[in-house]
Amino acid sequence: LAQAIFGSSKTPSVHCFSQVVCPFDMCFFSLVLNAAAFWATRPGLVGSAVVSCTDDGNDYEYSESVSGTVRTITTNHCPNHPTYNLNPNYAVGESTTYRVPAFPSFVGTTTASGTASASIDLSEQGGAVGVLFSGGKLFSPYGGAGYGQVSGYSTSAIYNEANTFDQCGGHASSSTQPSYHYHGPPPCLLRQLGQADASHSPQVGWALDGFPIYGPRGPSGVMMQTCTVTDGTYGVDVCTDDCGGYYSADDSIDNFVYRYYLMGNYGDGTSCDVPGCPSPTSAYHPSSPLCFRGCCPSGVSCSLSAIDTCTSDDSDGYTASFSVSVPTINGMSLASGLPQNTGGCPCGALACSVPCDVSDWASAGCGSPSPSPQNCPATPSPTMSPVTSPTMSPAMSPTMSPAMSPTMSSTMSPTVSPAASPTMKPTMSPTTSPTMSPTMSPTMSPTMSPT
Repeated sequence: LAQAIFGSSKTPSVHCFSQVVCPFDMCFFSLVLNAAAFWATRPGLVGSAVVSCTDDGNDYEYSESVSGTVRTITTNHCPNHPTYNLNPNYAVGESTTYRVPAFPSFVGTTTASGTASASIDLSEQGGAVGVLFSGGKLFSPYGGAGYGQVSGYSTSAIYNEANTFDQCGGHASSSTQPSYHYHGPPPCLLRQLGQADASHSPQVGWALDGFPIYGPRGPSGVMMQTCTVTDGTYGVDVCTDDCGGYYSADDSIDNFVYRYYLMGNYGDGTSCDVPGCPSPTSAYHPSSPLCFRGCCPSGVSCSLSAIDTCTSDDSDGYTASFSVSVPTINGMSLASGLPQNTGGCPCGALACSVPCDVSDWASAGCGSPSPSPQNCPATPSPTMSPVTSPTMSPAMSPTMSPAMSPTMSSTMSPTVSPAASPTMKPTMSPTTSPTMSPTMSPTMSPTMSPT
């Protein structure tokens, strides 16, 4: 190609993207290889090295069933709502099955509110402690070894990472395995399930000990907090224990005796601002379960091996009115999952907006210093096979130097790609191709770089 353009067997040297001087044809070949590798990881393409989730929720999978004493949940962990990556990772899909107790058991006394009465401490528990109906995982407040064991709000994931939560309240922690998760209230899911300010939050998922998980509002719409924060009396006042759960066995909420709450401030599920704002403040710690009050009954192989086996001292976690079933929330059965949630702000319409007025974050910045490149993926050209003939992404196209021949076609005009990051600068339109003149100057800028 270089010989055809420059009419010489000697190809000029230019600076490749690694800043190493090499022949132009080698740089071009390197660019093509990188383009092919990049395209191979796009969502939904055959032969992908990693199956990344789409950013609009249309590849969501979730199903739920009950057989005997076991509730089985299968999901690919691709959320059913829009997502955006504000850290170096992105949502990855893979079918995963969970087995949780259909008839949970309660550990400890009904009036004990301290973590000492819990069956399992989650203050250093990484990974999923629950599954939400959106397909995302629920993590405990633990954010990893970098922050250490959760001893309060300042060591929680909300404090240290919430500026990387997307418009629907979640983020990913890996790009090689399913990891999209939440540490607090999921606003897009709450909106889809019918959250109202004056009423109890809808159920949003299941904890792996078998108890239900609700949004941030308790009886009569009260914003739930621990009794430690409110100075209330556990078992008398409407407040949670230090695990983030609430004991009530009068069938006024459900037919369980205990349930967890994702506590804290939350948005309406339509905002186009990122990071997600408002965000749970220190008054709502812990925003996800800090410990479990359930155990693993005999005959159930619980998915979370850390859950202790029940003993004769433990009691039924459900009332006499309980009848096991797959829930129906806001008129939608969870047997085959929820519809795609199109109410959240789409990826291409987002804008960074910091600081967040309702937050207690360690960093007020818009995401991590190195966000993932897997944002707002471009749609493959319908006229070319996405496997054998990839269309080069506009994000990979080199910006042509003004030093190149002025005879280049003027039809290439600056546009802003609709799939671009909220802060991405304008790039050259991917819909037109420059007409290269045979008299194109052989002098190319040494600063040629990808956009």
